Amino acid sequence: MKIQCLNKNLKEAVIIAERNISKNQTLPILNSIFLEVNKDRIKIRATNLETAVEVTVSGKIQETGILAIPAKTISSFLANIGDEQIILQTQKNNLFIKTNAIETTIHGYPPEDFPIFPKLESPETFTLTSLELKQGLSSVAIASSISDIKPELASIFFNIFKNTIKIAATDSFRLAEKNLVLSKLRAEKMLSFLIPQRAVSEILRLLENDEDIEVGVNKNQIIFSGANYKFISRLTDGKFPDYEQIIPKKFNAAAVAKKSDILSHIKLASVFVGKLNELALSFNPAKKAILLNTSHSDVGEHSSIVAATAQGESIVAKFNWKYLLDGISQINNEYVEFNMNSDQSPLLIKGKGDASYIYLVMPMRGV
Repeated sequence: MKIQCLNKNLKEAVIIAERNISKNQTLPILNSIFLEVNKDRIKIRATNLETAVEVTVSGKIQETGILAIPAKTISSFLANIGDEQIILQTQKNNLFIKTNAIETTIHGYPPEDFPIFPKLESPETFTLTSLELKQGLSSVAIASSISDIKPELASIFFNIFKNTIKIAATDSFRLAEKNLVLSKLRAEKMLSFLIPQRAVSEILRLLENDEDIEVGVNKNQIIFSGANYKFISRLTDGKFPDYEQIIPKKFNAAAVAKKSDILSHIKLASVFVGKLNELALSFNPAKKAILLNTSHSDVGEHSSIVAATAQGESIVAKFNWKYLLDGISQINNEYVEFNMNSDQSPLLIKGKGDASYIYLVMPMRGV
C-alpha cells in the first residue's frame, strides 16, 4: 500500500473511526482502525462489535493494500503535524508515514485479525435527506433514557408505513414524537425497529451535508449510507412502550405563547430552582398569561409572567425546567402551544397549528 492524501481529510476520517473503536484490553485489534486502499479510494473502518463505520477518503493511490493500526496512535499523530500533504506506505504490518519534514513508523497488527465488516442480508431500504433525518432524530433523542437498565427506553423508535416515518423516544418522564411525511418514500410494508441511543448520537455527528441518505434495515441491524461513509448498528432487541394510548386527545386548558418569550423566562427562572429542578407553571386564562414561579432556600425567589392566549381552566403544576427547555427548543415555530387537563396529567407541547412534533412531559408530584 502506498498513497498520498491531504492530512486534513485523513485526520477527519480517523477521528470518526476512533469514536467507534472498542476500549478492549484483551482484544487490542478492536482498538485499531483498518485501512483498505483499492484502485480509486481509501477506506477507513472501525468497529466495537455493536457499531461499525466506514469512511472513504480520496487520494493519489500508487499501490493498493490493507493494514490495521492503533487508532489512538494514528489519531494523535495526525493531530500534531502541520503538513498539508502526507504519504502513507505499508512495511509488512507497520505503517510508514512521510511528510516534507517527518518520517515515522507506526507498529500495526496483522490485518487478517480485524473483524469482517458486517453486511446486511435482505435489508428493507428507503431514502431520505440528511436534513430530514437529522431533524427527526435530534428532536426526539432528547427524550431517550441515559440508562441502559431498560434498553428499549435507551433507544429511538422508528415506525415506517407508506410515505410516513414516525420517530419517538421516551424515558418514562417525557415523550417526544416526530412525524416525517416524505414524498419520495414508498414503503412496501410497515417497518418498526429500535436504534440504540448511542448509535443515534454518532449518526447525528455524521449528518452534516445536504445529501440523500440510504437506509437499510433487517431484523438485527441497520445501515446508513452517505456519499462518503457507511454506518452500521445493531438494533435493540425489545418492545417499545405503546405510548400513543397515553397521549390525551382532549384538554381542559390551553395556552399559546411566543417561543422566544417562554424560553427566555424559563432560563431566567432556572437560576432560582431547587435541587429537584422544579418550576411551577400556572396557566391563567383570566390574566391571559403563563405564570412561572420558583424558589431556592439559599438563592432566593422568582416569579414572572409570559403573555399568552389562554383558555379553559386555570391549572398550576410543577415541572423539571430542563425537560421543558429541551422540548420547547425543538419546536420549529414562532409560537408554542401548551395543552393540559389537570396538575396530575401530562403537559402536551407542540408548535401552534403543527402536530408533526409533539412533546409530552409529566408533572412533578409531591414536590
